[in-house]
Amino acid sequence: MNNYELARDRAQSYFLRFDQQALIEKWKLECDETFIYIRFLGERYALCRQNGVISKNGQVAGFEETLSIFDLLCHQGQKPLTGIYAPVNSLKGRPAGAGVNTDFTSKTATFFDSRYGKFCKSCEELGGTPVPMGDVAYRFTVFEKLTLILKFYRADEDFPASMVLLWEDETLSYLLYETVFYIQGYLLSQIVKKMEE
Repeated sequence: MNNYELARDRAQSYFLRFDQQALIEKWKLECDETFIYIRFLGERYALCRQNGVISKNGQVAGFEETLSIFDLLCHQGQKPLTGIYAPVNSLKGRPAGAGVNTDFTSKTATFFDSRYGKFCKSCEELGGTPVPMGDVAYRFTVFEKLTLILKFYRADEDFPASMVLLWEDETLSYLLYETVFYIQGYLLSQIVKKMEE
């Protein structure tokens, strides 16, 4: 097993310590005797109540999805969402000294710009709803009422293509700081995958 699989298995064991009924009632989740059903970034996942394994369409979910879903379900201390959005570096409660390397998003923005029509179509197919920001922007529902916005600017003669992911400013009362990056990475990879289909 690699480190990602080990982390996923540890997260599954961690989840099994929680009162499942309390989580179901807290988040008003659909369930049956075998599974708890969760919507994450617009897709339906099944969480096995016996062993903690999360699956989507009959396939075991990946590391980013699994850790993100468990963090969202089990994180304590959610504060009311305000509808105010901020980049990761400006979120309330961000760890001191934490910063973001933008190389990955720069390369991804260039790819999105090169296939702009497919980029827009893929965002909408993945449940993104347009919002009036940048050259184009989409709001995605992460979990329950927690949302993020992908704001995108096309390249011109003076500037390269760029994008920023904006989170509700109380996001870190719902997620660990590192989980934000799992979710961002997963969302962008899904957009790329959809564009390449």
